[in-house]
Amino acid sequence: MIPGGPEAGFAADARPACGSCGAVYDPAVGDPGREVPPGTPFGGLPDYWRCPGCGGPQHGYTVAAPPGADPMDARVAALTASYRLIAERDMAGVPICNAALAVEALGFRPHGPGWIGCVIAPWFLNAVLIPRDPALWADRRDGDKVQIGLPSGAYRFTAARVGVLGTLAVIPLASAMNVFTDQEDTRAAAVLALDHLMREPKQPTQQAEPPPASDADAMRPALSRRSLFGRTRR
Repeated sequence: MIPGGPEAGFAADARPACGSCGAVYDPAVGDPGREVPPGTPFGGLPDYWRCPGCGGPQHGYTVAAPPGADPMDARVAALTASYRLIAERDMAGVPICNAALAVEALGFRPHGPGWIGCVIAPWFLNAVLIPRDPALWADRRDGDKVQIGLPSGAYRFTAARVGVLGTLAVIPLASAMNVFTDQEDTRAAAVLALDHLMREPKQPTQQAEPPPASDADAMRPALSRRSLFGRTRR
């Protein structure tokens, strides 16, 4: 599961603007008319808050990226910042967390309606598809299923709303994170999982005998495509 929050990627003093009408939210001023006191960062706005200019949703607000910045890099950085805040604020000391792990995004690349990659956190390992358009799955609730085609097949992703990034599509790859010894071990698992998801299936050939597994391989947690990815049948 990916916890969400409208703080995704915004600093406490950020002054984001509505992409539809240009209305700017200033945390120093707040929005007293909607019971938002001065000093409230954009990430602290209540769920009911909408753009005072046009009534648009919170995910329609953005902070201008530096000139020449890659949109994918900006979105991935925003997602990482959101998870790090959640890790510090909500997950510190929670038993399901692996204290040896840190929040990290890796392997993101363009695919279909957005960018796909893996996110490591002390409490999960997920494949995540960030939409280019934050409103793409705005009608989906957290936990709804979204079927998306990947090079290896069609998969049922889970919708997860993450503030200004909109609704993401997620495949949980691992939730018992204590099976991993350290960050490097978890990175290797994430790379392997993403490679399975994004690899074109090979044409059927005569099967060869697999090489014998080493003792080290036998001790490593198995990442089964069937058990981890929840692949749907075509």
